[in-house]
Amino acid sequence: MKTTSRKAKSVVVVEDQTAICELIIEMLEARGIYRVLGSTADGNEGLALAKQLKPDILILDILLPGISGLEVLRQLHGTQPDLKVLVFSAKSEKQLARGLLKVGVRGYVPKSARLSELRQAVDAVAAGDTWFSDSFQKAMADALTAPESEVDAKGSTLTEREKEIAILLAKSFSSKEVAVKLDISAKTVENHRTNLMRKLGVHDVAGVIRFVVRQGFYDPSEG
Repeated sequence: MKTTSRKAKSVVVVEDQTAICELIIEMLEARGIYRVLGSTADGNEGLALAKQLKPDILILDILLPGISGLEVLRQLHGTQPDLKVLVFSAKSEKQLARGLLKVGVRGYVPKSARLSELRQAVDAVAAGDTWFSDSFQKAMADALTAPESEVDAKGSTLTEREKEIAILLAKSFSSKEVAVKLDISAKTVENHRTNLMRKLGVHDVAGVIRFVVRQGFYDPSEG
């Protein structure tokens, strides 16, 4: 019979690959010191679960349907200071490092790691420590010493709607398609597009795409 400690740490898992998500949950619950409150494959739902359930630990992928894991982190950052976030992702560590540093994640484990490594990382984060893979630590060091691009710095001025439209533009949506998807007028889309390009200091969609990819909002290789 499986028992759960009264002091079990509560966990929410946000992972879009069903088999991996189930494996993580099985690993956690089998130990009796973690209690999984919920899981989802979608970024928007993950954000809602974290806000509603207020877990001790959030295990989060970055490349997700809906909003990205980085956007989930940005929206949670500062509103749930006690939340310990462990990122478990296949996304390039070099692309992620600067963004994750800004939102205070407690750990990062690449999906290429062994399950035992993920277990160690969860235990460390649960204990209030940090846990980063060796390769991610190097990526963090590089990110700290490399100058932030002017476009990336300006990206912090974008509204959530402007970020949403930037991502859709990067995915090759036309203004009309964006309007239909977001249920707003094409004129409103054009206004947002003009404003976000002005804020970023870019003059074409290619500049928007570079910003979106660098920030981890969208990975072109994922389609």
